Amino acid sequence: MLNFLIGMLQANLPVPPKRSAPSSLVCESETAPSSTGLSDHSVSQRFYRSVECESRHETAEFPDHTIAESAAVQRQITLEDTRRTALHTLSLCRNVIASLEITRLSKSRTGLHYWLGFWDRIYDRPFSRILSSRVTSALARIDALFRAVSGDLHQLTRRMQHAVTYATTERDILHYLERMEDEVSARRRRRRKKAQAILNKLRATIESIPVKVTDELFDDLKRGVFALDVFCDYHPGDPVAEEHEREALRPTRMVETSPYLQPTQPWHGSAAAGAYMPSSAYTDINTDWSEYVGDWHTPGRSILDLDTELQLRS
Repeated sequence: MLNFLIGMLQANLPVPPKRSAPSSLVCESETAPSSTGLSDHSVSQRFYRSVECESRHETAEFPDHTIAESAAVQRQITLEDTRRTALHTLSLCRNVIASLEITRLSKSRTGLHYWLGFWDRIYDRPFSRILSSRVTSALARIDALFRAVSGDLHQLTRRMQHAVTYATTERDILHYLERMEDEVSARRRRRRKKAQAILNKLRATIESIPVKVTDELFDDLKRGVFALDVFCDYHPGDPVAEEHEREALRPTRMVETSPYLQPTQPWHGSAAAGAYMPSSAYTDINTDWSEYVGDWHTPGRSILDLDTELQLRS
């Protein structure tokens, strides 16, 4: 009897619901048949869990397009920043190229004026004219060389500006700038080599006069007349040497007739002191120089006398 009652009680006990696996491990795609012991809360909980799992699968299969769009926008912003910086750099390069050449021309003309006046004061007219003609001839070739290279570099920056403006990637922009740097270095080396050849030839022609040209004097001549450094590149400037040059090579007094008719002055100390021997040492052994340079005046004659003589000759 007791055994019978125990069996009846066990048959009427409710069956406990089966626990589902965690949502992070198992996602049920279909709802299992509900048993009589499951509550509505468990059913709704399992329904929302399945919807959440389905949405996760969809997100994995079809990623959000906004992520790709934001990456593309970031790349475009980086490209525009790089382009803007590169164009600014090219603009600075053009300004530097023009500034260097203008500064060289200005310093060269000023230095040439001082040196020619200095030679006119310490040498006889035929000797100073020969020396000045050699220097001015070399200066004309240096000017032509540097102007040509400066214009070439300016055109190079223009071409690079056009290429950078229409570049589609940041890598292309950096490649253009690197290529421009290589081309500028190559042009600078060729310009330096040609300038050195011109000035070395000038030194040889001056020494053939003969005039003693020391290394120190040659470097001063490069800086003062040509505005170049010892390597025949643009000179950065030496304010101390330029001030000393202005004071030492400045004419001692004005001449009424003509600035080219100054009488031979005694030797004065200057940046070129010790470079040349007195002019009489050369005229004694080179008496035929007067054949190439005519005398412009006789001491004591004025401009009016020269004009009258020219009219009579004509």
